[in-house]
Amino acid sequence: MSPATTTVTATVGVDQRTVFGLIVPIDLTTIFTGYGVLPAVISIKRQTGAWDAVGQKRTVCLSDGSTAREQLTGYDEARYFSYRVREFTGAIHYLVRSADGAWWFDADAAGQTTIRWQYAFNPRSRFTQPVLWLLSKTLWRSYMRHVLSRAVAQLQQEALLQVTS
Repeated sequence: MSPATTTVTATVGVDQRTVFGLIVPIDLTTIFTGYGVLPAVISIKRQTGAWDAVGQKRTVCLSDGSTAREQLTGYDEARYFSYRVREFTGAIHYLVRSADGAWWFDADAAGQTTIRWQYAFNPRSRFTQPVLWLLSKTLWRSYMRHVLSRAVAQLQQEALLQVTS
């Protein structure tokens, strides 16, 4: 079964190393603030490290009372990180076996960085695949854009503070 995959991008006038260094450890509660029926992240529990090495895990707690378990599956300093989400406890559990997320950070000659975030829901069955495709291409894509814009605004503010300090 093919995953239901969505990708969003943004370009910022901040160098690649700084962008990576600010996005990877970002407080998820400040960017995953909920969107329509999609819940907000309210806390992270049982994180096994600084979120900077393959194999590290954490539990993401959501505003609807559900949780999911994340594990870093890839990490290339300043360029890329990826993760797998599983053990969903909310309603999405009936549709999704797991999900895979990945963030790429690409620099250009002008010192800008393009951020590309891809998220792929792995369906629980062939019957849930069409529902996941529709969800990922509509509501989830809008939520991803919302999250990415909040992350970009936060990193631009942090980068500006670093420059003026």
